[in-house]
Amino acid sequence: MVSLLIVATLLMAVFSDVDTFHAEERQRFVDARSAVDYFLFQRDRAYASNINGSEMMWNTQQPRLKTLGAPLADRFLANGGQLLVRAEGRTAVPWLVLGAKDNPVPRPLLDAYMGIMHEYSVYTAASVAALRSVGPVTMYFYEPKRRLLAVSGVTDEAQLLRALRVSGREEAFTRLLATEARALRMRPAVGPVQSAAGGGRMLSTFDANPITGQPSLVALQLLQQGREPILRRVAFEPVDTIKARLDARESGAYTVITDDGRTVLRSAGAATAIAPALARRVKDEAGKADVRFYQDGQFVVAGPVAAVDWRILHTYGWGDLWHDKGHRLLAQLLAATLILAALWWVLLRLDRRVFMPALADAWRVYESEALSRVIIDTSPVGLVLIDPESGEPLVQNELARQMADAAATVDGQTLHAALADKVQADAASGQPVREFLWSAPVATPDQPALRLQVAMALAAYRDRAVWVCALRDVTAQAELEQTLRSARHDAERARAAAESASRAKSAFVATMSHEIRTPLNGVLGHLELLARSPMQPAQRERVERIRLSADALLGIISDVLDFSKIEAGQLDIDPVAFTPRPLIEQAALLFAPEAQRKGVKMFYAIAPELERTFQADMHRIRQVLNNLLGNAVKFTESGRIVVRAQLLERPPGAAPMLRLQVVDSGIGLGEEALAQLFQPFQQADASISRRYGGSGLGLALCQQLARLLGGSIRAESTLGVGSVFTFEVPVQPEGAPVSSAQPLRGRRITLLSAAAEWRHEIAGLLQRWGAEVTVLEQPPLQPLPHADTTLLLFGERRAWTADEENALAALHRDVVRASPNGPLSPQRMDDGVHVSSYAADALLRALNDTVEGEPAVVAAAPVGAMQAAQGRVLLVEDNAVNRELIQQQLETLGLSVDTAENGSDGLLAWRPDVHLAVLTDINMPVMDGYALARALRARDSAVPILAITATALASERERCRAAGISDLLLKPMNLDTLARALEPYLVASAPAGPREGGRVAPQASDADPPPMVLPDALRRTFVTSTFDDLQRIAQARLAEDHDGLLDRLHAVKGVLMMLGHRALGTRFGVMEGQLRDGVAVDGVALDAALSDLRALVDQHAAQLPPTAQDS
Repeated sequence: MVSLLIVATLLMAVFSDVDTFHAEERQRFVDARSAVDYFLFQRDRAYASNINGSEMMWNTQQPRLKTLGAPLADRFLANGGQLLVRAEGRTAVPWLVLGAKDNPVPRPLLDAYMGIMHEYSVYTAASVAALRSVGPVTMYFYEPKRRLLAVSGVTDEAQLLRALRVSGREEAFTRLLATEARALRMRPAVGPVQSAAGGGRMLSTFDANPITGQPSLVALQLLQQGREPILRRVAFEPVDTIKARLDARESGAYTVITDDGRTVLRSAGAATAIAPALARRVKDEAGKADVRFYQDGQFVVAGPVAAVDWRILHTYGWGDLWHDKGHRLLAQLLAATLILAALWWVLLRLDRRVFMPALADAWRVYESEALSRVIIDTSPVGLVLIDPESGEPLVQNELARQMADAAATVDGQTLHAALADKVQADAASGQPVREFLWSAPVATPDQPALRLQVAMALAAYRDRAVWVCALRDVTAQAELEQTLRSARHDAERARAAAESASRAKSAFVATMSHEIRTPLNGVLGHLELLARSPMQPAQRERVERIRLSADALLGIISDVLDFSKIEAGQLDIDPVAFTPRPLIEQAALLFAPEAQRKGVKMFYAIAPELERTFQADMHRIRQVLNNLLGNAVKFTESGRIVVRAQLLERPPGAAPMLRLQVVDSGIGLGEEALAQLFQPFQQADASISRRYGGSGLGLALCQQLARLLGGSIRAESTLGVGSVFTFEVPVQPEGAPVSSAQPLRGRRITLLSAAAEWRHEIAGLLQRWGAEVTVLEQPPLQPLPHADTTLLLFGERRAWTADEENALAALHRDVVRASPNGPLSPQRMDDGVHVSSYAADALLRALNDTVEGEPAVVAAAPVGAMQAAQGRVLLVEDNAVNRELIQQQLETLGLSVDTAENGSDGLLAWRPDVHLAVLTDINMPVMDGYALARALRARDSAVPILAITATALASERERCRAAGISDLLLKPMNLDTLARALEPYLVASAPAGPREGGRVAPQASDADPPPMVLPDALRRTFVTSTFDDLQRIAQARLAEDHDGLLDRLHAVKGVLMMLGHRALGTRFGVMEGQLRDGVAVDGVALDAALSDLRALVDQHAAQLPPTAQDS
């Protein structure tokens, strides 16, 4: 309301200012018109005085006038009816007197007219001065009978005729005496007059001065003797006189118009002329009174002018209003705004600081009271206020009333009175009991006994002491407790069932992953061992293809787990050094057999700038590329598939992008299918799954991996034409580009290929290797000039015959045949050296003549460069089984090993002049791996420290780096993994410092590897230490030793993970994590895991050979 009042006040002030402005403008109009009227009034009085003086002179001084005029008349007649009359004196005004040639004035009357003209010459200047005109005033007299004409200010007739623009006197008479018609309509009064216009002696009009042409106020005056007219006088006064007075008096837009709409004058403020429509409206409405109206954006005030047929108009608009009142209106608006702002600021602060808290308090009190009523009424406990003196209930709820009725005593005493008596009696005996059980006697034999639990306390109610009594019927307490026990049991059973279902689901996924991936890892492991043994090239070829297929199957199984890891945020990125060409060739080699079976040609095109080493997560890049390439082979029935690789440079400071494109001529996709292409478990349509199979998870996983790698993946496709999948990922160049050494320098090679893709790709590769290359699309008709040239047949034979091919081969020294199904290692046959078209390294060996004439049997490759290394390392591991296994692995690599059971012992055993590196577990008693690393760093900042852990989380890696650990090794480890991890630090038995930032060693596949084949000594150590761990776990559980149980669970988990029993180790790891998080371990789950562990220990114990003690 206050705001509305302020707004209303503002509006009233605005309306008042606007009304005041209109009033001021109306007053300006009145003042302006008064100025005009006053001028006309003075003019009227001056003309009235002149008329009275002239008539008096004519009537009373006739003899004198004739005496003065007789000589002038003689000259007038002698000059042919014209004479210039000028009296003596500097102020005398000349009058040109002209007579009509055909109508002469009688002599006596002529003498009188000449005499009065003489007098007018003397007094005209004074008469004009009385008018106060700002410009020249033109006057002329004429005799009513048109016989005589006198004009002031003209010296001869010729000047007058020129001014009037006429040719003769008659025309001059006609022009100047045109006012006679109006003079005849005048009704003059007789005798002296007070007002020239009021006495009918003067008629004022607006017209142009015939002499000067100026707009003038015309005064037509009548001089008479009695009622007989003697002279007509016409005076022309410039209207600028009125305008000057108006401008001097008032500012604003003022316009004076005639009755017929002509504009007489405009003030200085009137910029534009009056529109005809406005003039007509003023004429119609402002006849005799003032009018006000609004038209065409202007306010108009108009009214008549006194004694003249004129109207004066005053116009003003909104701009004038703003110019005059704008500052005041703005000030009012600003003041109102500030007042409103201040008011609302105060109100809001009051509302927030006072009203809202008060309202909230009141509402809380109301809610509290209402809640108290509801609690009392709905409470399952009987509540009653008892008067201590009378034992009567003052206030009670319905339940208390029912209890009182049910517990009525036999002698008629009410329950309330009995309770009051008991409490008072107890207080008198010094036993202030406030809570007790009350057994009410039954009123009838068939009524069940009632037992109440009573709680009483003193309080004040309406200025009197009362007992607050709470009654609870405990008769059904046993039944209620039984019900609660049953409900608790049911809830516990439901919770156990839910947890069991959850464990079953997790166990199913883990078991399926374990059961499938474990034999695959076994296959891969045995294939690795088989590949290191001597074998024929064909056998090695099949082993390699089996290994690649097994890797692909393992990757497919890993997709589901990887997708789950990504969604949980647990998938880490592991950058390693790699070269793009082998990665692309291996992917093409993996899918080439299926493509060849379908008749689909597979090519690749690798940009020259990719012939170097880069740093990125090669495993994930390979995973995405294999998925895209597998889809291309699956959905392409004919045509070709091309893998393109190039390096995209980016702005300085940003890593370049590796772009991999898979282009196929497959079934293609429509726009709707593209929209859902990267959705999990979605395919283009239902027919895709039925026809081609698949879960629809691969592309969704590719997109997630691309995002994790900081890149992107996109698809372009045309239905029925094919698709292009583009995968871009940032890579970091590592070191310098590939050396400029050219292994084929000086060699001449003829490249024959029917495929343009191979000709472009392989020709560029051979040229970068330094060879002089001749590229052929088909065998030439003419022989080649050089006979020491090697012929390279790349791809399939399509455009030539076998005879043409043999003829061309005969012209070359050597023949190398590279085909999609060629061997991965060069093999010499009758028709030349055969090699795979998807193995550049093998092609280079074939071209360098590294294959002998007979089929080669390739010896097993060494484990790694570490076999040549010599030196001693320190191994710190608290678990005896793990310690012995890692020690054996290190010794297999040719290293001497010193061991310690915890970080403290390791710190004492470390010798900087002996140990080349330190390998330590993370979680150990006494001193863990982090503390050991920090202590070693404090003593020797350059010592290589490698941590061994089963945790692959990013947080663990960051913590290791923060502690100063150089590298991180993930369990389980094979010899290659361990060798690659140690190789940067142990080269030729020389110690080396850690690399900045640390590096995570390449880890084995996520799959659960098959259990290791243990030596008897290691197996015996495992059985002995694990039996000891089982006993210590039982003791920790019995003593509720949290730390002891946590330590043993961690130790058992580490042993199982190291020995390859990852499923069981994971179970112990979950329970370890629960203990670390303060969550109680499920006893059933722990018992089941311990039972499985005992069975495993018994299994290993049964495999041990008998000892002397056993016998």
